[in-house]
Amino acid sequence: MLALLAAGCQEKRYAPVDVEASDGCALCRMAISQKQFAAQIVDEDETAHKFDDIGCMIQFLKEKKGSVKPAAQYVVDYDSRQWLPIEKAHLVRSAKITTPMGGGIIAFSDSARAVAAAKEREGQPIGFGELMAK
Repeated sequence: MLALLAAGCQEKRYAPVDVEASDGCALCRMAISQKQFAAQIVDEDETAHKFDDIGCMIQFLKEKKGSVKPAAQYVVDYDSRQWLPIEKAHLVRSAKITTPMGGGIIAFSDSARAVAAAKEREGQPIGFGELMAK
């Protein structure tokens, strides 16, 4: 009985959902064909909202204020193409980064790699909160 009680008290983890060939962006409806730019919101009911561009996810969140309650948010590490929780991501924004919908934002799991990418692309490291505030 204690094991069941302990299991019920654990925090629920919301895992990212893999991108399927038929998936389209929840904002712009474009196909998600370049995973290195993808992003995703998973709701408390485990519905995955997938995006072809980190910029689309940001715009979606701003437009849906209050109506979408993210339980987890993910971006794809530009180098490894693996899902990364947004709170662990190091984002880079630059006009010289070509993304599917022109967001110009890429993500890295490593801060040093993000700084190097920002320098290479004449961009700047930027926090998710800062992007949401603009």
